[in-house]
Amino acid sequence: MFSYMIAGDKETYKTAFEYIIKYFAAQDPFKMSENSGAIFDPKQSIIRIKSLGQVLDIKYPEGSIVFNGSKYMPAWNWRWLILNYLSRADNTPIINKLISYRELENGDVNYAAFVRRSIEPLVKNFSQEPVEQIKAACLKLDASIEESADVCAKIHLFPRFPVTIKLWLSDDEIKGSANILFDKSANHYLDTEAINEAGIMVSYFLIKQYELMYKSI
Repeated sequence: MFSYMIAGDKETYKTAFEYIIKYFAAQDPFKMSENSGAIFDPKQSIIRIKSLGQVLDIKYPEGSIVFNGSKYMPAWNWRWLILNYLSRADNTPIINKLISYRELENGDVNYAAFVRRSIEPLVKNFSQEPVEQIKAACLKLDASIEESADVCAKIHLFPRFPVTIKLWLSDDEIKGSANILFDKSANHYLDTEAINEAGIMVSYFLIKQYELMYKSI
């Protein structure tokens, strides 16, 4: 785990979890694990899931989450996303067709905010950085590097929920640009509000990972 992944104040976002923990606790842990690509250990009553290269343990039915083998909790929005993902997953196969945020259910509603909080920070932070360094930071978040942009990284947020980041770097004639894309199956695993948060978090984590690797003093 990396320092930026660890939760700060345990109580700050307590109210944000009240609904999703109740919903999570009402589901069958075996079914949730089967539908989401996670593993349920009935002896410990723990659902284990891989996310961004980390293994996370979710206690059922309490919904508490820690990094496997530690007492550290992941960042609040990561925990919230995990609970939403497990609760909503319906075992739909990954389609391997990319769509933009605005192509999601009601994606037009918050699209401008999504661009401002997820995509624009990528452009600001990476448009003049070395390609190989950006790719190296992506790999630390369990990405698969693909073609079709200066940097195209499929980051495995959850077993059946990849987030694809595309970056085109700036030069003397062209400004840098970026996009964040999702598999067409995305809404089978997270609602559009949660996908908005997923984009913000993955963008932020990638920026922090890059800073940790190349800009730490």
